[in-house]
Amino acid sequence: MKSVVIVEDDPDIQSLIATIFSMDPRFSVAGLAASAEEAVEIARTTEPEIIVLDDRLAGELTGVEAVPQLKEVAPKAKIILFTAHADLQARAVSQPDIDAFLLKTETGELLPLAQQLTNMLSLL
Repeated sequence: MKSVVIVEDDPDIQSLIATIFSMDPRFSVAGLAASAEEAVEIARTTEPEIIVLDDRLAGELTGVEAVPQLKEVAPKAKIILFTAHADLQARAVSQPDIDAFLLKTETGELLPLAQQLTNMLSLL
């Protein structure tokens, strides 16, 4: 089972992401965080395979600013920057620790992208 940490401060979007991952029994949501600081603590204890990360969050750090700390505590995690802000794509591409960028308007691509990043190519 692949564990997922969802970092999103909007409870509706958080719930939507959790629902998307519940469609594949090979994934398990290990933690929900509304801030980057909270996400680092959750990732430290759960060592997730996937981190779905928004950029604009509650707390002082943005998602992008927290990426080095997340990789430090969960070095094997694949980080998907999942945001409504298309202007962050260039920044995400230039950040080697961000494994993928996805706009929130492309929600249907989230699960296949996570499956691809964790080498789960076959669908159930």
